[in-house]
Amino acid sequence: MTLLLGLKLFLAPLFVWIISVLQGKYNARMGGLFLGLPLTTGPFLLIVGIQEGRSFAKTAAHGVLVGQLSLIVFCLAYAFAASKLKWGKSIAIATVAVWLSGYIFNLINFSNLGVILTLFFTWAISLALFPKYEKPTDKVSAPKWELPVRLITAVLLILALTGAANILGSRVSGALSTYPTIITVLGAFSHRRNGPKHLVATLHALIQALPITSVIMIG
Repeated sequence: MTLLLGLKLFLAPLFVWIISVLQGKYNARMGGLFLGLPLTTGPFLLIVGIQEGRSFAKTAAHGVLVGQLSLIVFCLAYAFAASKLKWGKSIAIATVAVWLSGYIFNLINFSNLGVILTLFFTWAISLALFPKYEKPTDKVSAPKWELPVRLITAVLLILALTGAANILGSRVSGALSTYPTIITVLGAFSHRRNGPKHLVATLHALIQALPITSVIMIG
């Protein structure tokens, strides 16, 4: 249990810290590419694999892929809403979209091949439909308190998901691990502080990076 607790408290915030440092040196779009990496799902599956075994972890990875469908819906809804609305209403619309799509997708009994094909089809469609935006080139400065918020959010998400894995079941817990908690927190602050341009650029880059996570989950 000591090893598992150490993994829970160390791996997720470590990854988030690395991404945050890199994001601060580049523009919003580059930050989105980093955010598209499996920051929370990676540690989650590692911990579940140690805790519950390889078979359970593979099923959870399938759930992560299903959850990515909802993540794409979230990003697309957030981008369209943010282009016209303020940050509060944008988050509300995106949250309803991710919960509703997550509920629907979890009703479908996807095969491994089915979820992969659906995911890449959804990914391609989302890029084709993504709203046009002015690409920001300037760096995005953030207040000092933002990094601790990122770290705490990542830790709480990992602890909640791994603790509830047995209750929720492997597929549902895997899908929930892709709920965009970090993106929601950071996106709201970025939208309020910098306007929609940086947020939409971040979401677009995030979607573009998702195939990397998908390949990792398939492997």
